[in-house]
Amino acid sequence: MRSLTREEILSQRLTKNGLTQPFTHLHHLLPAALGIQSQYLHHGLFNIASRIDLSNNQDISNCLSDAILAWGQRQTYHFYDKETWQKMCHFLAEERLWVPSYFDSENLDLAAASQDLKKRLNQPRLRSQLVQDYGAAWSKLFLWSALFLYHSRQGQLYHRWLPHDRMVEWQSEALPVPENLSKELLESYFSFYGPASLADAAHFFGIRQHKIAPSDLVDLDVFEYQGKTYYAKDWQDNAKIPEVVLLGKFDPLLVSYKHKDILIDPNQQSSVWKKAGQISALILIRGKMRGTWTMSVNGQNISFKVVTNQKLSQRQQARTRRIFRDYARWIHKTIKIISFELA
Repeated sequence: MRSLTREEILSQRLTKNGLTQPFTHLHHLLPAALGIQSQYLHHGLFNIASRIDLSNNQDISNCLSDAILAWGQRQTYHFYDKETWQKMCHFLAEERLWVPSYFDSENLDLAAASQDLKKRLNQPRLRSQLVQDYGAAWSKLFLWSALFLYHSRQGQLYHRWLPHDRMVEWQSEALPVPENLSKELLESYFSFYGPASLADAAHFFGIRQHKIAPSDLVDLDVFEYQGKTYYAKDWQDNAKIPEVVLLGKFDPLLVSYKHKDILIDPNQQSSVWKKAGQISALILIRGKMRGTWTMSVNGQNISFKVVTNQKLSQRQQARTRRIFRDYARWIHKTIKIISFELA
């Protein structure tokens, strides 16, 4: 069994993620990534933009026209292609959701609320219209998106992105169960996120590690890193670590692994994975965390602030500005300011 270095693992992950050579189109990225987590929509969009060739996807509305927003692994909100979302719903069908217990605790009738929502969605509705229609009842029925999450994970409900809103759609037809689904999804995970461990894969899908069957791993490459077994598929011989990488909040590289030391040194992890579940947006220089960044959107204006523990070179600042400008152009925003500060 071949032993790997941290640099080899990280270069494979960055390359397979599209951060050295971007994906040509979004419809290639989303199934490969098994979705892009996006509870913060602007950061979800940023994490998409950093992985696709924006010269081929200059109009954001056209780029996202076939994408959906739905709840999947870890009961979180993702951009998906529809087929991957349907597969994820099947794969995670036995997982207990928190929504029924929440409705019981609030003395709410989940069956009645579900039937009412289905009737309201006999045709697609804007999310903002639903908020108005439900009035005071919205705050309880949709706390943490409860009713949306519940039906999305059953393969019944999803959203579509709009520039200033989201369209909510109900899907009534039953979803077919693909053959060899668990093997297919695990191979997809290790192809895009590998090399990674079984513990990493279990964390990504939100399942117990013992649920992963050895028969689903037979076509994967096997490696060793610090005494742990790592798996990968589609090894990239020309993988490299870019000089500058920007990761938005909840970037796939920040949410898809149990073992975090490969990307972030242990003494820096508390500044990335915060209490209350927050995850910072990061700037990496040659594969090492150099600092964090934030974005602020106000109407048509967008601003960025980068805070680093060591001053960036002129070239690194120029690359960072270019990434932010490309994103702002893609979402049709005007940059107000890009600032760099030392922590």
